[in-house]
Amino acid sequence: MKRKLTAIIAALCLTVALIPSASAATSYIKSGSNLRGSDYTGVPALASKLDAVFSGHPALYSDIACSQPVEAAIGSRTVPPGRAYYVRDGLGNVYSGTSCYIYANAVYSALFGDIPYHGEPGTWLSSRLALKNAARASFELFSSANVTCGALLRTTANSDGSYNSSRGHSVIILKYSPSNITYLEGNGDGDGLIRVTTRDWDTFNSVCVSGRGYRISFIVQPSSGATTGAAKRDLVGYFSLSGFQPPRDVPSGAWYADTVGTVLGLGLMEGRGNAVFTPEAKVTAAEAVTVCARYLSFYYDDRYDLSGSPWYEPSYKYLALWGIDTSFAEPWEPITRAELAALCDRAMPDGARTSVSAVPVFPDVPVSAGWAGPIYSLARTGVIRGGDGLFRPDASLTRAEAACVFARMADRSLR
Repeated sequence: MKRKLTAIIAALCLTVALIPSASAATSYIKSGSNLRGSDYTGVPALASKLDAVFSGHPALYSDIACSQPVEAAIGSRTVPPGRAYYVRDGLGNVYSGTSCYIYANAVYSALFGDIPYHGEPGTWLSSRLALKNAARASFELFSSANVTCGALLRTTANSDGSYNSSRGHSVIILKYSPSNITYLEGNGDGDGLIRVTTRDWDTFNSVCVSGRGYRISFIVQPSSGATTGAAKRDLVGYFSLSGFQPPRDVPSGAWYADTVGTVLGLGLMEGRGNAVFTPEAKVTAAEAVTVCARYLSFYYDDRYDLSGSPWYEPSYKYLALWGIDTSFAEPWEPITRAELAALCDRAMPDGARTSVSAVPVFPDVPVSAGWAGPIYSLARTGVIRGGDGLFRPDASLTRAEAACVFARMADRSLR
């Protein structure tokens, strides 16, 4: 395992100059003051190690003896191109490199006590290959391989996906959804910047993979899922995520992008044709009833056939089997916020509920009001949150707003 450092320094340097995009498809975090590891993983030990990395403590050293740790916090330019640093694996072997390559290896070492090196199977310790030689990254590809929080992704200029010592990029994956991917990177701007970057999949591929003529060289992660835990999800019942075509009218930086991606990936909501979601359109009673019917059917995995004509009629019949009243509005009328709360509260099984510590109190929903029961019931379980302090029970709501409610009903990690 030990190698002569002087012979491999150049071979281990991955220096890629990424130019920050002004597009809404990209967002950056350049300060670690508000970052929390628990935002990206539900495994406490891993979250704690991420906190240490964000604050500047990857397992990175300035000397070959690995006695002088390097402070490299989010927002710093501590690991610029051309300057060699060192990392050490769990067996005491020391490796050297520069820029994004050595930073990603140091973070991986800090998280898991392992060095993936450059991907040849004989050089790994506990790591394993998750993906190799893919021309594009995608939610479907990552989720099918169960890529987890903390995984190290390396891209390459080599057409066969093999390791390239000077052209490619190395990042640590923090989380991903059907709409975007969030990752920790060193040398994020070609001058050593350490940052957390979120991009939609098309932009990520354009900047880091196919758009630069690169392929995925490999993704490595510990073989024990108990060590890492997947990117944080807590789905209720028999829900599972699947791939879908991202709507062209849902920007990756929109406040509702992740929850729209969640409900589409779960199959709760659908677009309205022509690859659009129409996030600002009003939710109709028929749509809300259909989503709640799907929710119950998916939760219990009862495989009830909800197809028919008109498309919403089977959903009304299905909810009637559960004793859920759907007579509050005509199918094509916009549903009010109070009506949606009542419908969702009736559709949520006890096993899908949680208790949150901070329950909002809405001045426009006194406890004596007719809709107060279901509204505060959902508030106590974290599905409904306080915004500007008011609930506006008689107002209609948009599809983007409804997606937030439906996503929280199915995924407890969003509450």
